[in-house]
Order: sequence, then C-alpha cells, then structure tokens
Amino acid sequence: MAWTTTKTIESVFGNIRVKSYELTADSATLELDTGFGDVLGCSTAPSSMASSPFSVSRNVLSAGTASPGYVAITGCTAGDRFFLTVYGR
Repeated sequence: MAWTTTKTIESVFGNIRVKSYELTADSATLELDTGFGDVLGCSTAPSSMASSPFSVSRNVLSAGTASPGYVAITGCTAGDRFFLTVYGR
C-alpha cells in the first residue's frame, strides 16, 4: 500500500504558490513531490496521530539528500492522519 495523499487546496497568495494536502500514513516515511521548484515553508495540523513527534523537512528526501520541491515526512505510524500546507515557488 501507499500513503493516501489528497490535494485539497491549490492557490496563489501574492507571489507564493500554496498547496494543502490531507495525508494518511501507511508507513513511517513519505517523500512528497509538491511540483514546486523550491519549498519555502510547511505547516502541519494533526487530525488523528498515534506518533509524536514526527518530522517534516523541506527540499530534501527522507535520507537527507537535497531535492528541491520535495517534502520528506518521517517518524509516522500507519493510520496517522494529518493536514500539510506547503508554500513554494
């Protein structure tokens, strides 16, 4: 299986592009390709989380390798559900 990733919002705030996702984990790690050339920032809001803390890193893959436009999420438990908002260009 794979993470359930649902894009709920795609918009532009001034000169910043914004995408919001509803995510449900099925494993500890997700490497999300946002489609941005550069992720400027991220915010999360838990819905139903068994794991804490978990980590969200921008412009890298889960192994720490630089990868512009990606968001790496690590430390989750299968069934964790949360919202992720990504700001980028």
